[in-house]
Amino acid sequence: MTRERVRTSLADSVVRALVAGDVLTLQRLVSSDVVDHSAQPGQPAGWAGVRERAMTLCSAMPDSEISVDVLSAVGDTVLARAELTAAHREQSAAPAPHRLTVALVLRFAGDLLVEMWTSADLVLDRPSVLVDQRTTGPRAS
Repeated sequence: MTRERVRTSLADSVVRALVAGDVLTLQRLVSSDVVDHSAQPGQPAGWAGVRERAMTLCSAMPDSEISVDVLSAVGDTVLARAELTAAHREQSAAPAPHRLTVALVLRFAGDLLVEMWTSADLVLDRPSVLVDQRTTGPRAS
C-alpha cells in the first residue's frame, strides 16, 4: 500500500471517529500533543481538546450520516471534505435536519495525527434573522 493510500485511510478513520464521538478510535489515531489550529475558545490543548471537540460535535449532531471524500494526499498531509446530514437538537424545538460540510487538513507523523485545521459551513446557534451579505437589510430565515 502506498504512503498516500495509508494517509487517506487514516484521514477517513479520523474524520469518521471525530464526527461519531468515537474517542477510543481517536485515541489510537491522534498524538497526545496534537495541534488543533481551529480550536474553539477555551478548548484544551492536545488530545484532551480533540476528545472534547469530538464529544461536543457528537452530542450536538447525534445520528449523523457522513460522507468523506479525500481530495488530495501529498506526503504526510491530507485534504479531506466531509458532508454530514444530521438532526441538530435545539433547546426548545424538535430536531431540525441540517447539512454540514467540513473541510479538513490533516497532517500525520507515522500513523498519528499531529496537526489539523478545520472549517465548517454551519453555525450551531441559528439567529432568527439572517443578514443577506449582498444587501444591507435583513431577510427572514
